[in-house]
Amino acid sequence: MKLAVYMMAMLASAPALAADQPPAPTVMTVEGEQGFDVKCHVWPRGGDETVRFLDKSRPSLSVNGVWRLECEYKGSSRGPITISLKSPTLPCPFKDSSAEACTTTVRKGGVGSFEVREKRS
Repeated sequence: MKLAVYMMAMLASAPALAADQPPAPTVMTVEGEQGFDVKCHVWPRGGDETVRFLDKSRPSLSVNGVWRLECEYKGSSRGPITISLKSPTLPCPFKDSSAEACTTTVRKGGVGSFEVREKRS
């Protein structure tokens, strides 16, 4: 009897426990020829702004609960680069991306920037 009551209590609390799980991290990757530089200001929920630098030796970042992301990039002089963003909290900032993947290709030597903020409902 005690076991049955305990099991029912555990099942009833399972959805509440699942709701407290943190969202998947925001992941940004840069692929391409040596020589690109990306500088991002990252604002995680409940934390301070940090600056992340991406290049061929460190081509990705992964941060939980991002609500704002601002990046400046300089493409490689050797060829194009591809920037990909996957986030449960941020919309895709790239106009030329497909519905399946949030990516953009930066031409050889291209420069630019983007800013994206969490959509508020």
